Amino acid sequence: MLGWLYGHVFEYIAHKHVLHNRRRFKKSFINHFKTHHNMSRKNNMYDENYNKIISSKFELYSLSFILFLHSPVFIIFPYFYFMIMWSIFIYYYLHRLSHLNTIWGKKWLPWHYEHHMGKNQNINWGVRLPIIDKLLGTSKY
Repeated sequence: MLGWLYGHVFEYIAHKHVLHNRRRFKKSFINHFKTHHNMSRKNNMYDENYNKIISSKFELYSLSFILFLHSPVFIIFPYFYFMIMWSIFIYYYLHRLSHLNTIWGKKWLPWHYEHHMGKNQNINWGVRLPIIDKLLGTSKY
């Protein structure tokens, strides 16, 4: 359970403080916000870059790097590490699906839809669930 919660906290922090931080993480910001958000807003949440896995290579490399950084955890807490791995897999799967099947995304991840399509793109940082957003008051849901 702790690994599951950690995955949501990490997702929130990475999304808010890395992917949307143009000062400290310029390359990540450009790739995520300038490319991904612009594409999504122009196409009602649809991001054609997810049609080919290679087009989302920056995201896949970043997720692989996160797994690598957490690899020492495997030695001490293997179940915790597997939950991190599962969280990353589910994150990518749901995030990709929400941008390829926008009707599904709007229905099942409405907080993420609002993050991209709403007036304020600085809310709803959680992709899989809005639990951390609710705890920290950054959720519209």
